[in-house]
Amino acid sequence: MNDFIRLPYQLYRAHPHWVAPLEVERRQFLNPRRNPYLRECQVGYFLACRGRVPVGRVAAFIGPDGPARGRQGYMGFFECMEDPAVARALWERAVAWLRERDAQTVTGPMNPNMHHECGLLVDGFDDAPRIGMPYNPPFYADLFTAGGFTPVKDLLSWRLSPTSRKVTQWADYADMLRRKHGLTVRTADWRRFRSESELVQELYHACWQDNWGYAPATDAEFTYLARQTRLIAPTGVRIAEYEGTPVGFSILLPDINQALAPARGRLTHYGWPAGAWRVWRGYRAITRGRLLATGVSEDGRGKGAALALLSDAMDSARQRNWSEVDVSWILEDNQAANKPLTALGATVHKRHRLYARCVRHSQPCSCLAARGHPVPENTYADHV
Repeated sequence: MNDFIRLPYQLYRAHPHWVAPLEVERRQFLNPRRNPYLRECQVGYFLACRGRVPVGRVAAFIGPDGPARGRQGYMGFFECMEDPAVARALWERAVAWLRERDAQTVTGPMNPNMHHECGLLVDGFDDAPRIGMPYNPPFYADLFTAGGFTPVKDLLSWRLSPTSRKVTQWADYADMLRRKHGLTVRTADWRRFRSESELVQELYHACWQDNWGYAPATDAEFTYLARQTRLIAPTGVRIAEYEGTPVGFSILLPDINQALAPARGRLTHYGWPAGAWRVWRGYRAITRGRLLATGVSEDGRGKGAALALLSDAMDSARQRNWSEVDVSWILEDNQAANKPLTALGATVHKRHRLYARCVRHSQPCSCLAARGHPVPENTYADHV
């Protein structure tokens, strides 16, 4: 596990845009005693070595909802040197592990599911990743294709300026709609942690249940996510209400990757808290944020709740003097979310891609389409 956790620090040592996560945080995240999802799912970790030198890694998962979803497998935490043979060895070992547990298909990369980092970066390599978004070299896409994986969905990251003219004009329109329909937007009160986290969880499931790839978070996992969010952004969760009834929510986070980058993954060096001091200094100089999620229930969609939450997030960004808000991620075919962002002058600056592969076959086949993956028919190979 030490080698599994430390491998990215070796592979990205000279890469200018990769942001090293805190090693202590990665250890806690991959500890099933800390992360409830890892207690509830089946997981296999695989490490490729040449001699005693680690050169690649991957993890395979079957979530707690596996039987209900036709034994859907997931793959994540993939890192590899630029060598197709190493990647192929990792793919085949992980797929064999999933096949032994009756998985039908595998989707990824997800670290470990869609509630955390997911997607392979395929466009936008010239900039650092935002908080909660993965980063990888360009050649990873070739490794996935060579491993028999087929692209199934793109995830878009939009860049939006909170001080732009279009955003200001839409803010006036949002205020008008909010007054007309009696909408209010408030901050989640974490002094009532249990009730507020349950409220956001209920809204999340109600707003996202029809989205592609949706899998509900368990109560324990959502509580874990809520605690992380409260730690990073105590005032970042906002709730829209109509006549006292919650109809939507948003989560706006500061991009703490800006603060983490100078620490290079360590809070202490030779016993001195040099990394911690660098993080503290960097946190005070954060200039951008990420709008992690926005959800509006059916009752609030005709009352301008989505626009009210977006306008509220931009207002919060202006108060913090942020020059940019990253709205991510959004499915490529989610026109209800993408069209308003285009109207606001936002631009797509990063694109991540999800891949899928049939566990029984090494090439793209109709099994993927049968299980809900939108794979073009001309990519199917004959079954062997």
